[in-house]
Amino acid sequence: MGPVPSGPGRRRRRADGPAAWLLRAWPTGLPSVVLLCWIAFWAARPPWWSFNWLAPMAVVALLLSGRLPRPRWADALAAATAGWAYNTNLWSDRPDLTAMGAYRYATVCLLFVACRHVLRTRRDLLLVGGTFLAGCVVVAQEVVTGAAEDLRSRGQVLDVAHRFGVEGREVNLTAYTLVAGIVVAAILTAAVARHRRWRLVPPAAGALLLWAVLLTGSRGAAIGVLLGVLAMLAARFWSRPTVLGLGVLGPALLFLVPLGRTPSWTMTWLDGMYGRATGDISGRLWLWPYAVTTWSEHLLTGSGPGVLMATNPYGVGPHNLLLTVGNDLGLIGVLLYFGTIAAALVATARATPVGRLLACGFTALMLPIWLTGQWEASPAAWLVLAMLTVLPTLHAPATPQAPSAGPRPTPRVPATG
Repeated sequence: MGPVPSGPGRRRRRADGPAAWLLRAWPTGLPSVVLLCWIAFWAARPPWWSFNWLAPMAVVALLLSGRLPRPRWADALAAATAGWAYNTNLWSDRPDLTAMGAYRYATVCLLFVACRHVLRTRRDLLLVGGTFLAGCVVVAQEVVTGAAEDLRSRGQVLDVAHRFGVEGREVNLTAYTLVAGIVVAAILTAAVARHRRWRLVPPAAGALLLWAVLLTGSRGAAIGVLLGVLAMLAARFWSRPTVLGLGVLGPALLFLVPLGRTPSWTMTWLDGMYGRATGDISGRLWLWPYAVTTWSEHLLTGSGPGVLMATNPYGVGPHNLLLTVGNDLGLIGVLLYFGTIAAALVATARATPVGRLLACGFTALMLPIWLTGQWEASPAAWLVLAMLTVLPTLHAPATPQAPSAGPRPTPRVPATG
């Protein structure tokens, strides 16, 4: 039995409690992390004030981090996107609409940069990602609870022809946010893979979110989850072909689908899902040609954020990411906006094998939403993209070294001959 450590050694171990652990993990960045946790929780269902105050809160989080920014390509492109969105006020015919739309683009870009700057340790990611996932679980619980009574009265477990959501919230936006929560559940699963006590919590939360997504009846969200899982499996066994395939197929579909260059049977199949066939995918097949025409009138600079949605005869947005950003920001804005996403995903895929899996899954999962949804300035989407990009770069906070007993004596070699 070895000697018992002296008094100072014991005092050192007792001082190594939760408070000391917290201070070592966040010597200066704790306020920034707490602020991002607040933003992340409300991003699951943004209240009315969120779009007015999220941008200042992101700036405050950057300032409270206590570090100078070290921008990468994705950060620079995000900042350029925000600046270009504000420039559209100079030529927009409806500055009253453009000012608010430009502010929303700038808000999500600032959140993206702030999240990438503030999250430096795995513990930071777990706190912010866990808070966002908790907000999504609250939303999913509302969806499941609201649907349970109706389904129970009809003796059914799932009715995909009927859509359930949250009162006061558009059902597709609810579904897309829950899909973002599933992505965060995958990120946190990778982050806690070595901790047996916690590694089952994110998948369990993800399963609840998936059930809520099915209850919302969102075709784009459901297809996205399926494609995301398949893409991760393919990247696990055929990494290089999967990355190259998504890198070519993704941009091609984003460009060809809204221009009507895809086989008609694919649109018919999508329209007939869930027994809600309308013949035109709920008006999208009529709206997309109109949005292409309006974009061509202001090809390079766009007509300004929010103008098309407020002025077109259909009274809704294009429900396609390329056409939305193209009409809002023009071709220059499209290059900056999609360049930000591409730079973030490429950097993530190159960093680690886990990053490559998650980047492939995220791309495939988001593709149906980008093609058929209206979600271009969502805080949830851009926070999740930021968390995805920082996961491969995180490091654990430094842990104290065990007290040394002093240098070991060097053994003497007896002289020979």
